[in-house]
Amino acid sequence: RRQLAVDLTAREREIAALLIEGLTSKLIGRRLAISPRTVDVYRARLMRKYSAATTPELVNKLLQR
Repeated sequence: RRQLAVDLTAREREIAALLIEGLTSKLIGRRLAISPRTVDVYRARLMRKYSAATTPELVNKLLQR
């Protein structure tokens, strides 16, 4: 395992992996049995941690880690 520059919770790692797959908040919510709004909250946390302004920028930074 590589050491990440940003510490992520287990749920944030799950959300990040599904964002990389290209899933929408609605589909991620269905897969994880949480609401799409909760997914959006986690996405916002990830965007703040990675200093990303958009979801595509976030995915790009996640892939570069």
